Amino acid sequence: MAERAARIPNATRKRQTNGADLAPAGKRRGTGRTARGRQTRQDLLDAAQAVFERVGFLHARVADICAEAGISHGSFYTYFVSKEEVFNEIVDSVEFDLLKVEGAPEGADPVERIRAANRHYLEAYREHAGILRVIQQVSTFDNDVRQTRVQRQTEFAHAIEHRTRDYQERGLIHADLDPRIAANALGGMVASLADQMFIQGQEFDFDETVEQLTMLWVNAVGLRSTAP
Repeated sequence: MAERAARIPNATRKRQTNGADLAPAGKRRGTGRTARGRQTRQDLLDAAQAVFERVGFLHARVADICAEAGISHGSFYTYFVSKEEVFNEIVDSVEFDLLKVEGAPEGADPVERIRAANRHYLEAYREHAGILRVIQQVSTFDNDVRQTRVQRQTEFAHAIEHRTRDYQERGLIHADLDPRIAANALGGMVASLADQMFIQGQEFDFDETVEQLTMLWVNAVGLRSTAP
């Protein structure tokens, strides 16, 4: 199994070179500037995600995506060069949705911020579990996918680190806490439990999990609530 995985990237690139799943030479992709074009492009993305979730990345074909979307094979190349490009765009979109930090009202209680962030992460992970399973598999042999995930996770950790420093300056958490280590450790805790719940299938009550993660996070940094 491991040996086959090691050969996958080269095999994929070879198919691309042979033109099996690449746009015909000389043609340029459309940008979806019209409402119809944007809708067609989104239909292809939605169809591709459904196909990837059903058969995996390696077995998915452009023809399968087109059939799922009800769009001609030739029309696919108006918008995308290959299934790899579609997949990378899906990865970017899913990772962004998963790790985005929603803005909170000025003066919002820190504990509520953490609770809301944990809830959002678990909800997004649950929603995207099917494609996240595929993304995890592809990231083991595709450097672009792996780097996209690393970049998003790094950005997320930086956001947590920034908030941690802010709380330290306000005297709300331990002054001797390393913000960078704390951000990565606590973010990793939430991500690991989400994986156990929605990828590995371990059963935990959703609302209770949000509360327990929030409690663990708050206690780990010694955070004091500012709520009246």
